[in-house]
Order: sequence, then structure tokens, then C-alpha cells
Amino acid sequence: MSDERPWEDYPDPFAPAAPPPASATPTVGYGEDIGKGLVGGFGRGVAGLAGLPGAAGNLIRAGLSKAGVSDEHLDEGAKFARGLPVAQLFAGPDPAQYQKSIEDYTGKFYEPQTVPGQYASTIGEFAPSSILGGGGVAARVLNTVAPAIASETAGQWTKGTAAEPWARGIAGIVAAPVAGKLVTPAAPASAAHDAAVAVLDREGIPLTAGQRTGSKPIQWMESSAADMPGSAGRAQELSSAQANAFDRAVTERLYDPAELSARGVPEGVNLPDPRVVVAGKQSLQDEYTRLSQNNELVSDPRLHSDLMAAQTGYERNVLPSLRNRDVEAIRNDIVDNLVQGQGRMPGDVYQTTRSRLGTLGNTATNPYEGQALLEMRGALDNTMRRGLPPDEAAAWALNNRRYANMKQTEGAVARAGENLSPQAVAQTARAGRAGQYAARAGDLDELASAASTIMKPLQNSGTAARLGWQQLFNLPALMSAGGGGVAGGLLGGPLGALAGAVAPFAASRAALSRPAQAYLGNRLIPQNARDAVTQALVEQATSQPDVILRNEDERAAYEQQRKDDRSKAGLPDDAPVRVPIDTTNWQ
Repeated sequence: MSDERPWEDYPDPFAPAAPPPASATPTVGYGEDIGKGLVGGFGRGVAGLAGLPGAAGNLIRAGLSKAGVSDEHLDEGAKFARGLPVAQLFAGPDPAQYQKSIEDYTGKFYEPQTVPGQYASTIGEFAPSSILGGGGVAARVLNTVAPAIASETAGQWTKGTAAEPWARGIAGIVAAPVAGKLVTPAAPASAAHDAAVAVLDREGIPLTAGQRTGSKPIQWMESSAADMPGSAGRAQELSSAQANAFDRAVTERLYDPAELSARGVPEGVNLPDPRVVVAGKQSLQDEYTRLSQNNELVSDPRLHSDLMAAQTGYERNVLPSLRNRDVEAIRNDIVDNLVQGQGRMPGDVYQTTRSRLGTLGNTATNPYEGQALLEMRGALDNTMRRGLPPDEAAAWALNNRRYANMKQTEGAVARAGENLSPQAVAQTARAGRAGQYAARAGDLDELASAASTIMKPLQNSGTAARLGWQQLFNLPALMSAGGGGVAGGLLGGPLGALAGAVAPFAASRAALSRPAQAYLGNRLIPQNARDAVTQALVEQATSQPDVILRNEDERAAYEQQRKDDRSKAGLPDDAPVRVPIDTTNWQ
């Protein structure tokens, strides 16, 4: 150390940074560097992915070597592994060998010279690993770009240090699931759930974010917010809009809105309102009267064939001693009626007959008897449609469907309170026709099934979940009160207390706001955190060997540069570097 100027033994912390060596100055523009860096990184990524088993084998060998296993035994183990179907993969070429083989054809992979080029190179290097990721294309792109940016940023901050590989790895693995959750908070729902949501969307039934995503945490958040004074009104608004929309969708499958309005039902009034029940049933009866007065059933050979087939099927499945003579008697009544009418049946007689067949068929104790009676009703319906003009046939079929829907939902309507229960509607639609309901053969089946699946209440009390969300809603209150206490002064305490009292209600209200619901319920990039982490781990596994080698090369080059600088100055290798400081103006 100098006795006269000891500060010269230490570098000046305020001195301007030395200019980079000439070799470090970029020789290409940013655009070219980014493009070439992306391609070069992709090549390294392909080599890293192909050589991943070999890299794992090298890692295993290195670990065993450090544990004291001799190279001779390691070579024998590797030779044995090459003969095993799976283990031989780990004895194959590593990423460096794959890269060299590729570079023999393409030339050396481009090394970016600028920071933007280095980011592009990392993105390209991570891209091949997306084939092993999960989710859709958007999820794989996000799980490539976000970890690449995070990993490269961490690498830039720690560049050239021993912490660089660790920083890159941790940042890349953490960034993958975090980025996915920031875009779409809820995990993917099942295909059946998404299909049910699509049905309700087509019907114009609004859903909350929790219902749309099927996420239980979001549903408990919404349920807890509904109990808070500041958001209870908004929760009731959402619930009422949803219930009213479901009532409307069911009502429109039973009755024509124009016919209801013509009979004095106010616009927007739907089932289970008694006015709709009375006016709707009357509208169906009036339509049957109109169609019956203007049309009649015209017999044809197919009708008699279908009636006989229904009776024959019943007799084939039931022993003679157990048969009910009603099936044969009803068929004979129909035939006699047609004979007396010279092959024609008035519309009102047809309607009475089909109604009788439907009642007897649905209440028959013997399933074969019930099936035969319903097949006879179907034969009459088909014959009636064949003899009608196209527009009248369509009107008759529509009225029949509406009448059937009305009969199906009578129980649910009778038990309903202010609104219809989706579960009750589904139960009545399924009763006595489980096979048809499972096949979604009826007009109400798809709607009832979707609504009962998505709009069902939470299945347990959820005390812990509810309390958890209430505590989160109270967190802004604690922060506000604490801020007021820190601010102090005459107004700090009261303002903090006021903010603390308002904050929980504001937070719960914000959770049910339209922007929050749209964000929480979005399905832009739904994915499981497991898929994101899996892809990130593969990305790091394929890139880390290259990072470690590059880090070692850079550190070796740095140490060599320092050694050369000392050698030129005639200093020993361990001598401190003296940086002169201008002390001209020192006092």
C-alpha cells in the first residue's frame, strides 16, 4: 500500500465505467440480432431437448463419481445400461453432442450480441419444450414466453456470477404458473361443465365467474361477498337476473310469448307465476281447437300397420294369462271409429283419443303395456302430420311438444316459490323417461340438465372457506387502519378508522363488479399449474447445461483478461489494481 497516496490501492466507486472491449460492441442491428438470436436459440433448444436423456445420464454419472464410484465401474455400468431398452436412452448423446452434429450441417448457432437478441435467443431455446407442455396452443406459448423473459431477466441481473444458473432456473419455474394465473385465474373445468355453460350461454342465462369456471374458491368468494352489506345488493341483482332468465327459458319452451301477451300476461312475467300457468294452458287448448276444427286425421295403410305392430309387440312380451285386454280393445276402438268415419277422424276425436292413450301409457303398471299404448299414440300423431299441409303439420307438432313440456314441469311449477328451481325442473323432466333424458331427446332435457349442473347451490356449509374470504375482505381494513395510525396527527386516526370501516365492503363489492367478474370468469388461457410447471422444468433442463457452460466460459475469459492486464502492467497475478484518482481540486 502506498504511504503517500493510499487511496490509489482501491478502485474509485464514482469513476465512469470502462468502455467495453471492441469485440463486445454489436456489429448488427437490433432487428437482425433478434431474428438470428431466435433461430439460434431454437437450434440450441432442439439439441437440448433431444439430448435431455443423455444430459440426465451425465448428471447421474457425475453424482456417482462424486460419491466415490471409480471411472472403471462407471464405464462398466454405462456399458450394461446400453443393453437395456430404457436405460440405454441415458447413455445416449448429450445436448452438446447433438448440437455439434446439427452445427456440422448448419454452421455454428448464432450467439446474440445485444440484450434484446439474448431475450429472443432464450425464447427460441425454450420453444421446443412446448411439445411436452399441457393445455392449448395459447397456454404453451405463454408458458414459453413468460418463463423465458423472467429467466433471462434474472440471468441479466446475475450475469457472470455463480448465482446465474440458480437465478435463471428459479425465475423461469416460478414465472410459468404465475403468468398463467394472472391471465386466467381459474383452472380448466371438465368438458361436461364447459358444455353445460355453453348451453346456458345460448339461452342468455347470466352466470357468475364461479359458476362459469366451476372454481370452488371463486364460488365461496362470491358467496361470502353476498353476505357483506356493501355487496349484498349486487349479489341479489346477479341472482335475480339469473333466476328470471331461467324462468323465461323454461316458459318459452311451454308457451308462445305472443299468445301469453294476447291473454293479458304482462311482458317479462314468466313461470311460476299463476297468470302464466292459466293463460299458457288456455293458449295450448285454443291452438288444438283451431287445428282440430280445420283439419282431420286421414287413415292410410301405414297407420293400421303401426297400430298392429304396437299390439303385436305387447303380446310377444307378455304371457297370455297376464295380458290386459285394454291394448287390443283400444286398437279396435280406433279402427271402428275410422270405419264409421269412412277413413277419417275429426280433429277433436283425434285429440281426445291421443290424450287418453298418453294418460294410460304413462300410468300403466306393466311397462310393455305402457310402451304399446304410447306407440299407438305416436302412430296417430304421425298419421295426422302426414295428412296436414306443411305449415299446419309444423304447428301441430310444436303444440304437441309444448303440451308435453307443460305436463313434464307441472310438479316443478307447483312446488316453486318466487322462481323455478333448476333441480326440480330436471327431476320432473327425468321422471319416467330416464333413457330419453339421458339422450337429451326432449325439448327441456338439455336446458334442465345444464341448469341443474351449473346453477346448483354449494354442497356444504363452507364455514372455513367463508371465514377465509371474510378475513381477506378485512385485509384492506387492517391496512387502512394501520396507514391512519402511521400518518398520525389529528386527522390520521379518524381517517384510518373510517377507511378501515369502509374497506371490507368496498373489497367485497369490487369482487362482484362487472370488471372483476369478467376477469375471474375469463377462459382465455385456462390451464393447470401442473402443466405450466412441467413445461418450465423441461425448459430449464434443456437450457441449464448451456447456461452453465457459457457461465464458465465467461468467467474463464474474465479471469484470463485480468491476468493479461496484470501481465502487461508487470504486476503479479494477485496484485490489487490501482485506479488513479484526480485530487487536483481537493482541499
